[in-house]
Amino acid sequence: MDEQITVLLIDDQSIIAETIRRMLAPEPDIEFHYCSDPTQALDIAEECQPTVILQDLVMPQMEGLLLVRFLRSKDACTCNTPLIVLSSKEEPTIKVKAFELGANDYLVKLPDRLELIARIRYHSKAYLNFLKRQEAEALFKAEIMRQAAYIEQVGKVTTAASDVERDAFQADALAEVAKRSDELGQLARVFTNMVKTVKTREKELTDANLQLESLLKAYGRFVPHEYLRFLRKESITDVQLGDHVSKIMAVMFSDIRSFTTLAEGMTPQENFNFVNAYLKRVSPEIRNHYGLIVKFLGDGMMAVFPDGADDAVAAGVAKLKRVQDYNEQRIARGYSPLNIGIGIHVGHMMLGMIGEESRMEGDALSDTVNLTARLEGLTKFYGVSLLISEQALQHLSHPEKYQIRFLDRATVKGRNEPIGVYEVLNAEIEAKRLLKLQTQPDFEQGLEFYRSCDLTAAKRCFEKVLAVNSSDKTVQLYLERVETLMNKGVPENWNGVWAFSEK
Repeated sequence: MDEQITVLLIDDQSIIAETIRRMLAPEPDIEFHYCSDPTQALDIAEECQPTVILQDLVMPQMEGLLLVRFLRSKDACTCNTPLIVLSSKEEPTIKVKAFELGANDYLVKLPDRLELIARIRYHSKAYLNFLKRQEAEALFKAEIMRQAAYIEQVGKVTTAASDVERDAFQADALAEVAKRSDELGQLARVFTNMVKTVKTREKELTDANLQLESLLKAYGRFVPHEYLRFLRKESITDVQLGDHVSKIMAVMFSDIRSFTTLAEGMTPQENFNFVNAYLKRVSPEIRNHYGLIVKFLGDGMMAVFPDGADDAVAAGVAKLKRVQDYNEQRIARGYSPLNIGIGIHVGHMMLGMIGEESRMEGDALSDTVNLTARLEGLTKFYGVSLLISEQALQHLSHPEKYQIRFLDRATVKGRNEPIGVYEVLNAEIEAKRLLKLQTQPDFEQGLEFYRSCDLTAAKRCFEKVLAVNSSDKTVQLYLERVETLMNKGVPENWNGVWAFSEK
């Protein structure tokens, strides 16, 4: 079916209009419109949208060529509509002028019907094709713009993904894309919500990790990480009642001498402050020498050294150095200096978790532990700072590094087997250490006489030591023993071993 053709005739002569209408009437695809007043031509053209305009040049209301100019003005709706001048004027100059002003064709009234229809069809078809091209170009341009906008918004999604990788994503960046109703808009909405969800979960996870880290630090103050590693546990949550490690280790007990007397004049708060001030100074030396503090015992502590006596003795010496430093501060502030006793022994023990399922703590259990506690207690009888057992001495890799004085063979309270007791002089204050080294030959000679039951010779040696070092309480102890043996007599089975009846 042919496309609809709309003809607008602009002519003041109604008879011409009627003639043209009759010419076109047989053509079903041609719709005819008539305008007798050229001043209303543009309004009528805008209303009927002609595909071709037929225009007279001689009209009383307006000069015909001027109307051509109006119809071809850029802002007129007829600027591109084919215009056929239909005039009685046949001068070539008029035709030329009409073509110069934009007329597409020129016919002299009245033209042949077939020729008129042919020209109307020709120009209308060209015009309709022109409109189609314009429409196609507009659609094509709109599609290009749509595609460009789509590509631009795809770029925003890609950029947003990159922003997520750099942790710089802002949800507003995809707000415009998310308004789309197509798959890209759905992708933008899902992507934005997913990132928001991930960020929320990430923050929750970060907060949870911070809380967990805080909890682990808090747990670490009660069950040190070194203790967990020793038990071969990754986390405090892995620790079970009964978990333990059994091996030969060095164990250390330490205590403040005369703490009861010191604490007597303190309030409970002052007591806490005093104990904590002391422990915070000496405890790091245990960790510095690969030891584990098993537990604090009021003013004392129990520690084990899994790698043996070398670490334990080094820690003991370092610990006493820290006490000496602390004493300098106490004396400067008018306080009495502290004296502590340390006992170190080596033996087989079991270190692990004891208690019940709902309440447990780390502890070390064995006869070695009990003996070490007794050994620490002996320091107050001998008046020394650091005692080690014969087993501890035998486990030292390089005993020659230390200045060690043999003190005694004794049985502690509650035991029958005697132990060799040694003093590590390196832990002493310099002046005391030098005096003990100076008198060590006489001290050792006195011990020989004491063990061989030559009490008079032993007494003479010990008094000789005391004349040089009157503060040597070990020698004072031996003189008391000699005096006792002289007064009460020497037992028949005398072997030089002294049995302590007190802790």
